[in-house]
Amino acid sequence: MGGTVEVHGLSKTYGSQNIWHDVTLTLPPGEITALLGPSGTGKSVFLKSVMGLVQPERGSILVNGVDMVSSRESQRLKMRKKFGVLFQDGALFGSMNVYDNVAFPLREHTRMSEREVRANVLEKLDMVGLLGQEHKVPGEISGGMKKRAGLARSLVTDPEIILIDEPDSGLDPVRTSNLAQLLMEVNTATDATMLVVTHNIELARTLPDNLGMLYRRELVMFGPREDFLLTDHPVVSQFMSGDPEGPIGMSEETDHRRNDPLPELDPSYPHGTALLNRHAGARAIEVLPRQLLPRSGSLRASGERHRENVTSGRARLYVADDDEKPQPAPPRRPGLSARALTPTGRLFALGLDTVRIVATRGVRPRETLEQFWFLASVSILPAILIAIPFGAVIALQLGTLTIQIGAQSFTGAASVLAVVQQASPIVTALVIAGAGGAAICADLGSRTIRDEISAMTVLGISVTQRLVVPRVVAAVAVAMLLNGLVSVVGVMGGYFFNVVVQGGTPGAYLASFTALAQIQDLFVGEIKAAIFGFIAGLVAAYRGLHPAPGPKGVGEAVNQSVVITFLLLFAANFVITTLYLQLVPGKGA
Repeated sequence: MGGTVEVHGLSKTYGSQNIWHDVTLTLPPGEITALLGPSGTGKSVFLKSVMGLVQPERGSILVNGVDMVSSRESQRLKMRKKFGVLFQDGALFGSMNVYDNVAFPLREHTRMSEREVRANVLEKLDMVGLLGQEHKVPGEISGGMKKRAGLARSLVTDPEIILIDEPDSGLDPVRTSNLAQLLMEVNTATDATMLVVTHNIELARTLPDNLGMLYRRELVMFGPREDFLLTDHPVVSQFMSGDPEGPIGMSEETDHRRNDPLPELDPSYPHGTALLNRHAGARAIEVLPRQLLPRSGSLRASGERHRENVTSGRARLYVADDDEKPQPAPPRRPGLSARALTPTGRLFALGLDTVRIVATRGVRPRETLEQFWFLASVSILPAILIAIPFGAVIALQLGTLTIQIGAQSFTGAASVLAVVQQASPIVTALVIAGAGGAAICADLGSRTIRDEISAMTVLGISVTQRLVVPRVVAAVAVAMLLNGLVSVVGVMGGYFFNVVVQGGTPGAYLASFTALAQIQDLFVGEIKAAIFGFIAGLVAAYRGLHPAPGPKGVGEAVNQSVVITFLLLFAANFVITTLYLQLVPGKGA
């Protein structure tokens, strides 16, 4: 039998907007439950709350007895391994083909041999009709195939609880019907507890054992399909019939409000709850449609339990009482300083977590090398192109100054020290933030809005260990490489312009360089570069994991990442330089 999910008094608010409040329901173990509601009622937010991806302000969600609201993240990670989740767009990992996407949870969480993994994966792909398509990457398959591949991945670990968000999104009616039939077959084979969020009325009428509906920030009805579909509740009747007349308007602002006149209550309703008589214009559903059956003809255990519970009266229809209820007070909006400190604290926590993982678990060599090559490929050419004029400008300015004060013999040393200790780290910072950091932020941001990050979290994978650490470590390594490269190019450019353009003496330039410049000067620059790379990689990863919705949100996150990184890098450069001058007086930094 599937896992247990018990929700008690759940409330969620974004800013000053209450999404829903005091939601209480229990998903019958092993049965299929569908959650309905007009657009904007927070159905997907509820689904993510059950997964532990969204933190409600009040209430509890007990999954097999573990509260997903108040428990530690380590406990939530453990519990998520019992979930199988199908996101709206499949949330497949774009860098993997279909086979590797489905095999991913098995390789991460089991000790199966590759032969066992292959047998399991091919079985699930065959179940969803994708056998023979396993070599294709997500960009090469249709939306319906992505959903089926996502479903196969959600089933590969034999989960106790399966959560499905808008399975009909982007699909034609025929493929929606096929997917609904597939979900019925999955429930028959696994006896898993299933929660389906959908707008599709036909799917809601024929697939689930139980139905619930969110409307105007509360759960208005929840219970057996047989009672739900035969109710004459005005909101439910209008929604299920698609009638434009009734309490549900075009937008939430035009929906029926509590202080509007209500129809009389029906005191004869057998379960003792308040049930409204038919609202003018809303048609009650009079015919109970036939529920889908397994094509194989197999007996569905959860269906038998459901019928027994309905017949015995243990499964009862809940209908929200329309008496005036006090609305929960919205959380106090934090002040400007608090809103600024919250992301700062999260960024700091991400940095500490990154350092801890590197120190205790090390790095994943393959992913780190891939990120190193990627960042180096987008950073090396810009760094060289910037280093040449930087070195030239420094050599020209210092050469002119030393001529004016009669200290031409120190031109080489001054130029080299300026390039190695200041120009190289600054050029490295600009390139890492502007090219490498922007690429990291854009990559993670696009993964976030495609629900890949949520999928990884639900699969019980540490996003910090899997995605952040390789990128931050690669950013540090590339920054140190670029710093050395820029130092060499800058010194050579300075030599060329000083000797060729200003007519300096090659011997004097090299002599002052070797006499005053030391290897520790390069070490100072490398230390700066490492710190700059860490900051750039960390800020880019953080903003990529927390963009606003949509492509526009990703673009804004990239811009913010670059600006914030520049500010932090120049501040860090000032602090490091000041400390160096205090610790090594007279040496210059």
